[in-house]
Amino acid sequence: MTPAAIIEALMQGTGRRPLQPAGILGEGIAAGDDAAPARMLALAVQAQLHDLPAPPTVFDEVAAAPDMRPIVPEAVRPMILRLVTGKGNPPDDAAAFALAQGLERHGLRLHPFDVPRLAPFVRKHAEMLGIATGEGEGEAGAATAWALWETLDETNWMLATPARKAGFIADMRLADPAKARALVEAQLPLEKAEVRLRLIDALGAGLSSADRPFLESLAADRAPTVKRAVTRLLARLPGTGAAEAQIAELLSRITRGSTGLLRRRVTFSLQMPANVKSAGAEIDWLATNFGGIGCSALAVALGMTPTALLEAAHDDGRLLRGIAFSACAERNWPVIGAIANGRLPDIWTSFLQTGLASFGLVTASERSDWASAAIPERLSLSSLDRHLVSALHAAMESPLPLAQARAVFRAATQSRYLGADLLTAAVAMMPDGGLEDVRQTLASMPPDIAGRARLLADILVRLKEGPRPL
Repeated sequence: MTPAAIIEALMQGTGRRPLQPAGILGEGIAAGDDAAPARMLALAVQAQLHDLPAPPTVFDEVAAAPDMRPIVPEAVRPMILRLVTGKGNPPDDAAAFALAQGLERHGLRLHPFDVPRLAPFVRKHAEMLGIATGEGEGEAGAATAWALWETLDETNWMLATPARKAGFIADMRLADPAKARALVEAQLPLEKAEVRLRLIDALGAGLSSADRPFLESLAADRAPTVKRAVTRLLARLPGTGAAEAQIAELLSRITRGSTGLLRRRVTFSLQMPANVKSAGAEIDWLATNFGGIGCSALAVALGMTPTALLEAAHDDGRLLRGIAFSACAERNWPVIGAIANGRLPDIWTSFLQTGLASFGLVTASERSDWASAAIPERLSLSSLDRHLVSALHAAMESPLPLAQARAVFRAATQSRYLGADLLTAAVAMMPDGGLEDVRQTLASMPPDIAGRARLLADILVRLKEGPRPL
């Protein structure tokens, strides 16, 4: 008898038609047993509880994108759990960030059995890990789940997260600026202010006079942050009203002088606005005003070459910082390098306050070029602290060039602020080529200081080696 037949028989009553145990549900039950109806009812209810639901009449046949990335090596799984779970192992510090970057860089994914145990880490770095967290908004959030790790193209890039949208556009700008601009022009009206700002900053890659009409059409954007970004890009284009106004403002604050007895040379000094008093406000003002024009345009307006401008501004640290910002705007890395290896070896720290994205440094290659120019290979060995190194890591979003990474690590090991957090942040920015040397150095240091940094280095080395064949 089926469960439905048993229930139907009981509903009709068993006085005239006694329930006869039969079938699989009646096995072991005697026909004359007074408890037979109750026992068969219990079995019928249990069978229905565990029965499969009725199939739908219509199926929504959506092909799920298979994640073909290999799983992390088996030996790395417990190491990852030690790094980002448990007391004293935060899921959102420099080590966790570097782990997520390493998994993304080497095209690996977490073991599915480990994902629940790594829930805080996964939620924090879902974009790099390519794991859907269920925290998206509506259909866009669901679509983002696969766009995180699938290859983006012109048909699906608008479904990605804001950071990946900007990265996609910036990379395309280096290859086909016109096509990238067309994609942004079509998508911009559909985005929130935060995403519009990222996309406009991404247009800074490959900026040219051909972008002028589109940028001028955005000058009336309703978001103040977007309008400032547009003005900043327009000021980098020679001949625009924004560029001329910005240069005129700076010229009004630069005073020409001279120095020397036998050999006179031109000097420049910068007069800051009276309402700019703190160090933080000073850097913000310099980045906003100098970061919107190229140092070549500024040098021409002052009647000299960029090299001569550096020599004339040598005694004014504020003006040199401003020139470094303007050199970054036009990607003039030699000028930044001359400043970093000369008068201002700490110029890289000034860029961190406003962020590299405000200068249009969206692509990994441009951030790497900036680091090679702005960070000298001989850093101050006493004043480096974890806050500076963590800020640099967050700004780079990728490992440093090898020479700069070694300089940061060497300075960290000799800093008066030496500690576990500083060492871990320094290791987090080390590229694959420097990890073996780092492991050897950390092996000779006390475990309470170098333990977490060494664990991170071990994981990154194994991720570089990749999964071994069974």
